[in-house]
Amino acid sequence: MFTTPIPGKSTGTDTRLFYKNPKDPKAKPIPVRREEFTFPAGTTYDESVVPDCTASDAEIRLFGKSACPAASWIGGGKGDTTMAGFGPGEDALDMDAWDDAGVLVVFGRSHDFPAIGAVARGHRKGQTMTVDVPSGPGGPPDGESALRRIHHVFPARSAGKRALMRTPRKCPRSGRWTFRARFTFADGAVEKAVYRMRCKRPN
Repeated sequence: MFTTPIPGKSTGTDTRLFYKNPKDPKAKPIPVRREEFTFPAGTTYDESVVPDCTASDAEIRLFGKSACPAASWIGGGKGDTTMAGFGPGEDALDMDAWDDAGVLVVFGRSHDFPAIGAVARGHRKGQTMTVDVPSGPGGPPDGESALRRIHHVFPARSAGKRALMRTPRKCPRSGRWTFRARFTFADGAVEKAVYRMRCKRPN
């Protein structure tokens, strides 16, 4: 998930998710309600590297990206999709994210109908970022849309020697950093995932 395998360096993140319905992989997934991402021990953060986006949810929905200072933008989606349930097709989703004093501000909206969108805010405690995903209008069987494909890229951001996010100072003996994720769905189901990324150890 880091964009560099080198310890102690300014890094971004590159996250890919694919939500599937356990009963039918081709059907609309069960909507996810909460996403929790835990970064490797030793990851550090300095949110003062970027200015804050202090816009309210209503202002972001009304004015879009112009509601926040351009420099507070920290990442976005590349090919995100949702499924509404009216058929087997997927609908394009646009996503942008900003920082507000350490709070992750995420604005997702329909690519074809930008007025249909919502703002979510992620809060970090220790190494875990938690995002509560708002529900969106959709079709059967639950009257909601559901996230399908997610590809979020957050570039590395630095100011002098300071980094918005920095990889751990050391690469473990295993040669891998461990990321963990926990997803809570609308039906109460909880799924967990572990991803081990190769890191570079000293020669």
